[in-house]
Amino acid sequence: MSNMTPFEIRLELLKLAKDMLEQDYFAKREVSHNNWQVSSENARLAGTSIPNQPELPPYPSEQDVITKAASLNTFVSNITSEKPAPKKS
Repeated sequence: MSNMTPFEIRLELLKLAKDMLEQDYFAKREVSHNNWQVSSENARLAGTSIPNQPELPPYPSEQDVITKAASLNTFVSNITSEKPAPKKS
């Protein structure tokens, strides 16, 4: 297995962040649509008005992807804001 350059690592983190956010977007969109379909069918059966289609969740922005990638990088790099406690002798 070859070593990745820092550039390649950042690129992979960006791709991973984009994929994760897109999967979350499509999952939320599907849940919202399925809930609307159930509500619409219940309204038809009850003879009431069909609810308006829900608004789609916002699609992940470039900044969302960058923020997620930075979060993943922090996790992968194991960077913490706290300094470890000194070891007692």
